[in-house]
Amino acid sequence: MAAERLSAQDAALWCAQDPQAPLLIGAVCLFERGPLANPDGSLRIDDLRRHLESRLHLVPRFRRRLAPIPGGQGRPLWVDDTEFDIENHAHTAVLPAPGGERELHAFVEELLAEPLDPRHPLWELWTLDGLEGDRVAIIPKVSHVMADGLALLGFALAILDFDPDVAPTEPPEWRPEPAPSGPRLLTDALVDQARTLMGGALGAARALTRPDRLGSDLAALGRAAASTATLAPRLTINRPVGARRGFLQLQLPLEDLLAVKKAADVTFNDVALTVTTIALHRYLRGQGEHPPRTRPRVLIPVSTHGTNPEGEIENRFSQMVADLPGPEVPPAECLAQIHAEMVRRKASAQADLGPLLYSLATIMPSWMLGRLAPVLLRNQPFVNLAVSDLPGSRDRLYLMGARMLELVPFITCTGNMALMIGVLSYVDTLGVGITVDPDVVSDVEALGDALRWASDELTRAVRPVTFEDPTELDLA
Repeated sequence: MAAERLSAQDAALWCAQDPQAPLLIGAVCLFERGPLANPDGSLRIDDLRRHLESRLHLVPRFRRRLAPIPGGQGRPLWVDDTEFDIENHAHTAVLPAPGGERELHAFVEELLAEPLDPRHPLWELWTLDGLEGDRVAIIPKVSHVMADGLALLGFALAILDFDPDVAPTEPPEWRPEPAPSGPRLLTDALVDQARTLMGGALGAARALTRPDRLGSDLAALGRAAASTATLAPRLTINRPVGARRGFLQLQLPLEDLLAVKKAADVTFNDVALTVTTIALHRYLRGQGEHPPRTRPRVLIPVSTHGTNPEGEIENRFSQMVADLPGPEVPPAECLAQIHAEMVRRKASAQADLGPLLYSLATIMPSWMLGRLAPVLLRNQPFVNLAVSDLPGSRDRLYLMGARMLELVPFITCTGNMALMIGVLSYVDTLGVGITVDPDVVSDVEALGDALRWASDELTRAVRPVTFEDPTELDLA
């Protein structure tokens, strides 16, 4: 497979990483243990590795590593890992007794604090035995440079099945291509930079031939930039993050929240943001921080996906920011205000700002971006937290015949955002993963309790709709 240059977005993410705060995404997936066990009671690890290898042709990037450009003079390339070995990626561990949530969360916290090895494809998959309840945890951990939420779902769906009785298959033959030499990497990178600059100049010249359209586009971008650039309130959850991580997973009743969505005629993302808002204010009050009329600002990833020539979901995304209601707003009114705010933000050109900013990575040397971006992220004053809400599967999923019982996403903290919340639906529950820097957000358990309470409060405040047909419940 031919070498592929890192996109402007992914190059910006790669360079913006703080060495002690790698940008990682993934999920905690709990499965029934029986079908994953050998007759002697041990886990079928060799079978799992063969299963993974039989599906990797569906996600080619998971056998590719990053080749940096000498001197940082351009965006790195994705190249085949000629030394790819599934044992470098599929690991196993046993939780200490009693194997409950406390032990599971402690393992995830250690896992999120460890960077991935850049000499190999930027992913791992951990299989954890020793969980109570005759369960096994499967935890994919992936660099955000390789995949965002939807691309990670693409990987998950490649290795999972909708039917428990799928026969194993032999992996197709894979022949890696050797990486270009250092001088070739540098030459190609300089040519690519020149081509990019020339393309930008030609694009600007074409835009000048349509001054009416150019003026309206620039005005829209200007309004979006002005709304984004206003300062977020100063909160204790915003301090430069260190190397430690705290993690908590919980389940919320999906049908109840979908009924709220239907009754209020809003999107499910509006509902998720409302629960987050109510919970955040409750948590801040519990920490002795309750300034009146505080409107936290949230960063919301926006998918702009396409596929590459191999049919693999590409890591394309932008972001929006939204101002959340203050602590004095009742739950039903909070939901209405968030819906109106999101309608306003979506109507703006705000989502176009992300690709525009990331395009700077195509003209700025990687070494310079790598020095500037982490400093800027550690001191950014524009957002307080991030919430990522993804639709999952309403159908049961299986791994080698084992039924998946729970699915909870995670996103690591970065910059000075010490609180990240991932939301993902599966069957009849909503999995919520909370990642924090415990030296900044010290009581993640209190935050989890606040989210459960907020979900109940919102459900009680908005009259739920009764559905005779469960298919009426959708995640749009």
